[in-house]
Amino acid sequence: MVSNDYMVIFMSTKSKKASKNRQQQKVAMTRNKLKEAALDVFSEKSIDAATVENITNKADLGKGTLYRYFTDKEEMVVTLVEDAIEHLIERLRSYPEEPENLEDVLGHFLNAHYDFFAENSEELILLFQGRLLLKLQDDTAEDLEEPYLRYLKEIENQISNYVSPKINPAKIRRFAYAVAGFISGYFSFAMIGMDADEIETSIKPLKKAFVRSLCAFLGRE
Repeated sequence: MVSNDYMVIFMSTKSKKASKNRQQQKVAMTRNKLKEAALDVFSEKSIDAATVENITNKADLGKGTLYRYFTDKEEMVVTLVEDAIEHLIERLRSYPEEPENLEDVLGHFLNAHYDFFAENSEELILLFQGRLLLKLQDDTAEDLEEPYLRYLKEIENQISNYVSPKINPAKIRRFAYAVAGFISGYFSFAMIGMDADEIETSIKPLKKAFVRSLCAFLGRE
């Protein structure tokens, strides 16, 4: 038979665990609320023009609350860029079917970027602004650069599986940069100047030219 003392200890432990879980959920919810507000504000005002007050007002939270979760606005930018890159990499890894050759991989890259940017326009704006900040701010450049390098490395690694091992790794790296630059540059401006139907219509002939030109750049060694 279970003693009363044991039941008291058991219930107390259970209560503490439940309380800890509720606290962890509250922390996660507040942090996510701040991140969502920051993403909105950065999209509306630009990263440079946005202030901590803009973000906390959008989140309907106190300024002190933000500083319990983030050191400053710059840390929020890095965190959001890391999240966006991680979401984009997930898309790049999610093939509808196993690619047979380099052309299939490149076609998938174009489709994956299109789907991602069409569904996450605020993250597209953030990534575009983040690239500019890399050129302008030395203090956060290293932290901000890391997720972009991880994204480029992902493209490089996937491409490497479908090209000849004779090809110089430096050439594959330049190829990965060309892929990222072409796709992100196109969509950065297409999302501004075209509606969704125009982008979808123009992407079909563009896809063929994109794959053809990049394969020509890499060569068949």
